[in-house]
Amino acid sequence: MSIINEDEIVYGLIMIKSHKEIGAEIKRIRKALGISQMKLAEEVGVSFQQIQKYEKGINKISVEMIQHIAKALGISANTFFEKEKPTIVSEPFTKYYFKKKNLMDEISLPLNQEEITLLQLFRKIESREIREGLIKQLSGVAELKRQKKG
Repeated sequence: MSIINEDEIVYGLIMIKSHKEIGAEIKRIRKALGISQMKLAEEVGVSFQQIQKYEKGINKISVEMIQHIAKALGISANTFFEKEKPTIVSEPFTKYYFKKKNLMDEISLPLNQEEITLLQLFRKIESREIREGLIKQLSGVAELKRQKKG
């Protein structure tokens, strides 16, 4: 017999997240991405108070709203239903090198402090040309590093 958190429901061997856990995950990801409750609320068409209620687990979140929130955060809605991701000790460089249509599918959350700082600073740059230039520079550095390893 297994003991589970009262917020968890077990179907066979699959653990299902509760609305409280999904709300906490929304908050964690939103904060990691540097997005305010107000900005997220505007993106999904609800009040920031409603976002607070979702994040605190006061109100349950519909599947439709989960999809809207996931889209606004740039992640897959599946993120909110996966119980745990395995800890990654090491990962291949190509994970970051090759461009993907939805990069958030390739990024392991939560972000570390260095990544959060980089993202916050990048978002403060208003010029698209400067942002694109930085991306090209970083891609060049990554390519040089990849070539040295190869």
